[in-house]
Amino acid sequence: MKRGEVIVYGAGMSGMVAAWNLAREGFRVVVREKEDSFGGSRTFNPSTHVTPLDLQATSEYVGMDITPAFHRVESISLYLHRLRVPLPAAGAYAVERSSRPSGLDALLYGRCLEAGVEFEFGRPLRREELESLPKGTIIACGLNPEAYQYLGIPSLVWEGWMSRGESEREGYAWIWLDESITEYGYASFCNGLYYDLLFSYGRSVDGEALRRYREFMLAEEDTDHEDWEYVKGVVPLAVPDNPRLFHNGFILCGTISGAMDPLMGFGISGALVSGKVAAMAVTEPERAEEEFSRFTRNFAAVHRFKHHVWYKLRSRVDLLEGLAETLGPELSLRLLAEGIRRGRKSSAIPGFSPVSCH
Repeated sequence: MKRGEVIVYGAGMSGMVAAWNLAREGFRVVVREKEDSFGGSRTFNPSTHVTPLDLQATSEYVGMDITPAFHRVESISLYLHRLRVPLPAAGAYAVERSSRPSGLDALLYGRCLEAGVEFEFGRPLRREELESLPKGTIIACGLNPEAYQYLGIPSLVWEGWMSRGESEREGYAWIWLDESITEYGYASFCNGLYYDLLFSYGRSVDGEALRRYREFMLAEEDTDHEDWEYVKGVVPLAVPDNPRLFHNGFILCGTISGAMDPLMGFGISGALVSGKVAAMAVTEPERAEEEFSRFTRNFAAVHRFKHHVWYKLRSRVDLLEGLAETLGPELSLRLLAEGIRRGRKSSAIPGFSPVSCH
């Protein structure tokens, strides 16, 4: 006998993790998705991403073996203008977000179907339906601006240039810092695909920034992409207390819940773990609130660090470049590795810390 019905909005990572867990507990679960298929927004996916992750611990926490969708990363480069600083790749994995068989979303969708989860595609969250939705409906609408507006969740607009397509490179990623953007340029390679994004928060990214980025890519990575499109989205990074599991009678998970790293924007592990927490919130709301608070406990501190410290440093990439040149690549790598090791040991930065699900 079914324990009841739960509606989930969003057939991305977090929504499907929540749906699968609830279906296994005996609920009838209906997932409503804006797009015509699973796998998140067609604006941004297919895409590839690199993320720090404790793969075994995350699989155990969400209750599902997700290891087939993740691939070890061999090398990561940080570029300060054109100065390359190698980043530690231990514990970093590449993953594909798409409805292709090789994508993480396809793995989650297959598990959901096996568990009896029902899907309704072409069913976006609508403002006029909010009042009639059952209490405990799960909202996992990712980067969808309308959902933030309907629910009154503070958000920042991000925008920039995106390119994606086929590539023979595998197991590699780079990050590019430059004064022409507030955030970074980022490329990753996985499953025969590449995904390249140059973006800022709160301001546009002009053609000159893209030109500088493409010149860097060609000179340092012997790579160029002809097809670029301008994209926009929103993220819940407007205020330090953005993370919320419960909101106006709804349960939130994934990006819209604030389960992402406010410094660099990592969100894969945050989406997976918060999907599990959202399922828990249906039957054990107090325990779920404790888990969500534990998982996001460092969000506010990292948010403040970014706005009061990092952005001041970030505005002078030339100074960071000079420091790295003075230290040399070997010492820079050792310092970065130690900083990351210490940060991961005790932190719970959603989407970034691979230990937060322990």
